[in-house]
Amino acid sequence: MRMFLFAAFLLLFEQKIYGDIIIAQENFDGGAVNLVSTQNVVNYTLQSTGDVFARVSRSDGGLGTGGPFDVWDDSVVGNSGGAPFPTDTLGIAGQNSSAFFAMNDPDGLNAFGNNNNAVWSFDVSSAPSLTTIKIDIAAMGDFEASSSDGFLIEARLDGGQWLKIFQGITDESASKDYRALDAGTVVTLNDPLELFIDEVATGIFLDKADSLTGKFDTFASSRFAGLSGSLLDIRLSWAGSPSGSEPMGFDNITVNAVPEPSAAGLLALTGIAGMAFRRRRS
Repeated sequence: MRMFLFAAFLLLFEQKIYGDIIIAQENFDGGAVNLVSTQNVVNYTLQSTGDVFARVSRSDGGLGTGGPFDVWDDSVVGNSGGAPFPTDTLGIAGQNSSAFFAMNDPDGLNAFGNNNNAVWSFDVSSAPSLTTIKIDIAAMGDFEASSSDGFLIEARLDGGQWLKIFQGITDESASKDYRALDAGTVVTLNDPLELFIDEVATGIFLDKADSLTGKFDTFASSRFAGLSGSLLDIRLSWAGSPSGSEPMGFDNITVNAVPEPSAAGLLALTGIAGMAFRRRRS
């Protein structure tokens, strides 16, 4: 029992010394870390439909610019590729937002079979222990529970079972005052998405990006904390039947871990272990 408690103490001490590091990341702006492969992840190209299940960007060097009108806040700048639209009342990202992965009514873009899911695979083999999976998430709209509007994000380690880490589920008993659009307009809509983390309700209703920073809110899952492996897959999918103008966005997929101990850290841990052994002998 004492040895078990001592081992647990060493793990906590190791995390105290080293903290967490980013072992893998996809920020959709060219800053991927240990991203091995993707499935069904494409760049949006200008089109007449409002459907999207792709990476979107205001300006992307010809790789695909803009995005559906419903996804972007065009109240000050024409982010979706057209002229500014001052009376705009819907959009999760505005003039200060960078690229991200967007979903909006993608039933007309079923280019990936009937699943509408995207997968990011990361090499996490250099980490002795995972801690959290963090994702920036935004959503805005009058969602409907009858069609299970919302999203599901799952993860698995080394081809194991898919486990839910984030889910957006409609609450038809609530309404939400969303953050102001770039022009300052505050929009109130019924039936927002409540965020579930690791299958537990948080009571948090998802929001649009902050108009000043352009950033989504960051959320963390601890479902894989303490585990280690070689390949971590993260899968994003529509949770029900796509319907209407209900944009959702995902950015900065980040996997955090406890780093490999340095030589100095190992000496520190060895010294503590020696002290504990001498005290037990005395």
